[in-house]
Amino acid sequence: MTISKLLICLLLACLSGAGCSKDSGTNAKPVTPEDILTRDDEISGWRRAGGSWTASSSGELNTNIDGEEPIYTRHGFVEAAMQRYEGKVLASSATIEVRIFDQGTDTNAAALFAELLLQLVNPIDFAIGEEAKIERFPLSQRILFRKSNYLASLTITSGLDEALDVLKTFAVNIDSRIP
Repeated sequence: MTISKLLICLLLACLSGAGCSKDSGTNAKPVTPEDILTRDDEISGWRRAGGSWTASSSGELNTNIDGEEPIYTRHGFVEAAMQRYEGKVLASSATIEVRIFDQGTDTNAAALFAELLLQLVNPIDFAIGEEAKIERFPLSQRILFRKSNYLASLTITSGLDEALDVLKTFAVNIDSRIP
């Protein structure tokens, strides 16, 4: 077979959809907020602690984040997951709470981020995802970021610089799981 005939065959195969796509999507498993959460000891010294939840309806979300639910549903809430982790920062115990929200579309996640940004006190830019901010207090710190249709909120119960470094490590880990 000549090279030109081979190229024509390959072109026809691609046009018919055979063999030219990376994945047709039929075998792809959807990514859920739970899939995005950090696993036990994936970040050295930090293990999942009690107090996790998932929500796939506004009622379930309201049960878990009483009073905060309307802002998420207003911006296309699909599902969410929360997990707490326990570890140490400079020999002192600390807890991290990670919340992941699937808002359905990038536009919904961006609108939610913009509205939540109005509530932050002296936010500091952070280069992760598509948009991110850090909020620091004497006894706690928070990273809020969005990527694709997801919004992530991470809070640690320590105001130390070293605690912020741990929180950033969690954020990078989560960011790497979001498609």
